[in-house]
Amino acid sequence: MLNKINLLSYPISEKTPTYGNRNKLKIQPLTSIKNGDTANSSKWIFETNHIGTHIDFPRHFSINGNTIDDYKPSDWVFEKIGIIDTDITNFENELLKVNDDIEFLIWKSGFGINRERRQYWESQPVIPSSFADIICKKFKNLKIFGFDMISLTSKLDREEGKRIHEKFLCEYKILIIEDMNLLSLKDKNIKKIVVSPWYVKGTDGSPCSILSFS
Repeated sequence: MLNKINLLSYPISEKTPTYGNRNKLKIQPLTSIKNGDTANSSKWIFETNHIGTHIDFPRHFSINGNTIDDYKPSDWVFEKIGIIDTDITNFENELLKVNDDIEFLIWKSGFGINRERRQYWESQPVIPSSFADIICKKFKNLKIFGFDMISLTSKLDREEGKRIHEKFLCEYKILIIEDMNLLSLKDKNIKKIVVSPWYVKGTDGSPCSILSFS
C-alpha cells in the first residue's frame, strides 16, 4: 500500500536558476479579469527547454538520438529505485550499497541546498565522466539517473561535462534528470516513481514533474 506522495521537482518561475544564469523564463499577461477581460491568461516564453527539474534525451547530445517520441507511457513508471545520500567525495563507496537491479538511481548530493545562491549554477562540483562507466557497469537495468545539481556539466569543466552527457545519453542510453528537488527526501523506501515530462514532439529535453510514492 502506498501511503505517502512526495514531489521531487521544483516549480518553474522567473526566478528559477538556469545553467550559466541565462535563458530565464518570462511570463507576460495576455488577458486579465481585473482589466475587464473574460478570463486570465498569459504567455510563457522559454528561452531554453532545459529549465528547472528537467529530463535530457539522447537528442540533446546526438543528431540522431532519441527524442521524447521514442518512449512509451510505461517508460515513465519505476518500481525499482535506488538512492544514495552523499557528497561527491564518497559517491563510489555509497554506490556499492545499492541493489544492482534498480531502474532509477537518485543521487542526493546535498548541493541542492545552494539552489538560491550563485554557486549553484556557477561553481557546482565537477562530476567525472568515469561515474557514468561505474554506474552503468553496476546497474544493467538502469533507465534514469537523477540528482540535485543544475547539470551534469559543471561550468568549471565543460569538456568533462560533455563527455559524461555523451556517455549516459548516447553510449549507455540512460536518461538524465537534472535539478531535482531532494531537500526533503529522507525516506529511502520509495516504492514507485512516476515521471511526467512535458510532451513536446521531437524535443531533446523537457521540464518534468516527478512524484515518489512510499
